[in-house]
Amino acid sequence: MSKLRKKTYINDLEMKEERDMERVITSAVKYCTECGKICSNDIIILLGIENELNITMDAGGEMILTEDEIIVINSKTPVSIRAAKSLYAEFTISIRKFRKLFPNKKYRFLCNSTNTKNDNFAILRKYLTELLVLQYERTEYQWAEWNKISCEILIFLVSNFATNVVITEHNPLFENITDYISEHFQEDLSLKQISSQFCMTPTYFSRFFKKNFGINYYQYLCNVRLENAWEDLLHSDKNLLCVAMDNGFPNEASFRKYFTERYEMSPYEYRIEQKVKEEFEKKEQTENLQTAIEKLGGIKAVDQIQDVISVDVGNKQLYRPYWREIINLRDCNLLLNYEAREQFEELQKELNFKYVRIHLDWSKFSEEEIYTFYLEEQVFDFLLKNNLKLWFTISVRELQESEMLFAYLKKMLSHFAPHYGSNEIRNWRFELEYNTLFDEKKAELYWTLYDKIKEILAIYQIEELFGAGLELGDWDGIRQFEGFAKKNQRKLPALTMQVKPYVCMETGDGMTVNRITDSGYVKNQLQIFYESFADLISEIKDIYITDYYDSIQQMNILNDSCYRGASIIKNVIECFEKTNALPHSVPLDLCYINGMKDKVLFGGDGLITKQGLRKPSYYAYSFLQKAGPYYLGKNEYAIVFGNDFLDYQIICHNCKRLSYHYYLDEMKQQLEKMDRYFDDENEKELKIQLENVKNGRYIVKKHSVNIEHGSVQDELRRIAPYEKIIMPAFLHNDDVEYLKQILVPQQTLRTYEVKDEVLELQITLSANEICYLNIQYAYE
Repeated sequence: MSKLRKKTYINDLEMKEERDMERVITSAVKYCTECGKICSNDIIILLGIENELNITMDAGGEMILTEDEIIVINSKTPVSIRAAKSLYAEFTISIRKFRKLFPNKKYRFLCNSTNTKNDNFAILRKYLTELLVLQYERTEYQWAEWNKISCEILIFLVSNFATNVVITEHNPLFENITDYISEHFQEDLSLKQISSQFCMTPTYFSRFFKKNFGINYYQYLCNVRLENAWEDLLHSDKNLLCVAMDNGFPNEASFRKYFTERYEMSPYEYRIEQKVKEEFEKKEQTENLQTAIEKLGGIKAVDQIQDVISVDVGNKQLYRPYWREIINLRDCNLLLNYEAREQFEELQKELNFKYVRIHLDWSKFSEEEIYTFYLEEQVFDFLLKNNLKLWFTISVRELQESEMLFAYLKKMLSHFAPHYGSNEIRNWRFELEYNTLFDEKKAELYWTLYDKIKEILAIYQIEELFGAGLELGDWDGIRQFEGFAKKNQRKLPALTMQVKPYVCMETGDGMTVNRITDSGYVKNQLQIFYESFADLISEIKDIYITDYYDSIQQMNILNDSCYRGASIIKNVIECFEKTNALPHSVPLDLCYINGMKDKVLFGGDGLITKQGLRKPSYYAYSFLQKAGPYYLGKNEYAIVFGNDFLDYQIICHNCKRLSYHYYLDEMKQQLEKMDRYFDDENEKELKIQLENVKNGRYIVKKHSVNIEHGSVQDELRRIAPYEKIIMPAFLHNDDVEYLKQILVPQQTLRTYEVKDEVLELQITLSANEICYLNIQYAYE
């Protein structure tokens, strides 16, 4: 190589990283007027703009891309498209550049807004629209902004739509070999080198490769190099020598030879031809882009959330306060502890839950010995004394010996029927749950056990045997359960469902686990359920969510924070009138009996700490408990209630969306990084108008919980700012009493004069703040 050519190549190498960043994502706006196919090594994102685009995937079936819908097509996924005249945007993510930015993992994306609901689609749509606007406007800082938005898109995709393959039927050696070639094709990748990488002899590797790939190794390697060189040839200004050497060819002549054999013209001729074609299509692309921008209306906001809520107080509607339908206790033996009883009694006195859901434990029962039900009596007496009705759960997974359960159930009911009276017993609820991915065999087992338990309950005229603990998001399992029930004419009086922060599903790569990052997951999954299972729902009186988790780990520092209180109110507002229950997972931190005895906070999901300190999550339920008997209106941030005495109640929140930093640290969160776990810390301005109110003077009492007031986690951080673990064991009784006095909501009072029958309020909420407003008419 001459010194001049070598210098040119080195200069190009120095600029290579900058050029590569520019090409991580490219975009084009296209009209589809006929059938076509896509099968790219890169990742493709399609955004619908106008009219319908029919998309068919080999493994995913047929989908229709309409306006604003998004589909991500994974690398090497064959796709057919057809439409009469559909306008859409196509974003191409270079797989080579993507793997350089994310080198440690393989990612497969499940991102298809045509068949699921997810609040994250709106955010991704905003990013993609920003790229199109940037491409159209061509600002002075276009490429810097392009790189910034491109990286945000990639991080967002990986954080919110990537899945982990845990079980696969494919031969992993195939993928390992192709991945290795994709990562190292620019090197001198000889047969000897790659065979040693996979612990084979060159001869055996060559035979293995030819048998499984259909071509010999060097042909495959050459094709990979040509495909990547083709991209550089069209989308960069590199000279032919740089294109050749950047893609693993030893020299320009070698590159020219193989390229000409494949494309039947030299690289130079091909580049010139494509440049002419590109100029010809440039005008059409500009017109398409302009049409797209006009259609999208500039930068489309993230499904603009209305921060103004207008409510006509004359439109009253009775409702069911479903947030206090159930409190999950599970292990009722906890209430044999005096301290737990005291805390539970305090909690129930203020929050007034209706049913306590406990696990039916027959593990110590034996028919051969006298069983007195002494422990059960103590617990049940305490719960009934505190105005709670009993809800018993039975898990199919624990039925190793079902006959022992049946014997226990018969004796328990015969023991307590005379003890409490038949009227009380008939109010008890039983639930047979089967936390599984249902198939026909499991459905048959479930209904066999269900019939036997129902037969026992019928003796005591107990009609409420619920089931089956179906998992929202496991649509295949729910269809299996529904199909078996319909075929065998089975019916549940009420359906119980669970919500978990992940979904297991079968994909083309095998069984995958998808971590849910959608902040509106519960309401979105409920909506899909109602739309997809109308027949099942029509046969069922009530639908209860009985278990709800939003964290993979049982203990999570966010459980102690203001975020948890805001999240509770957010979900209650979003799921209002969509379910009969949305219970908290654990009532007391005392439920965690192992290893945390000397800590004030440890990430437990209890509403009250072990020392009896109330958390923000407690105040979330306390605020909801104060709601009047009539529902008046709501938006995403606030819900309004009223009563018959010119009083109104507003409960609101500023729950922040979790950032990718949180999901990276989820298995080991760090308190000092708490601020990074949210997308932003901006305040929220809410404007609320109450219309048709009586003229006169109103007193508005505001109760707020935020990082400055009522947050035990933040108060302990202030008390012990230099402690790495802010759950100190050195708090004395006086310290606890002091904290109980100061850990209360902030209260403010204002008066408003109404003259035109409209009361206007403006509320400013800090990040993750929750607020309760009590509005009272001042009679004079």
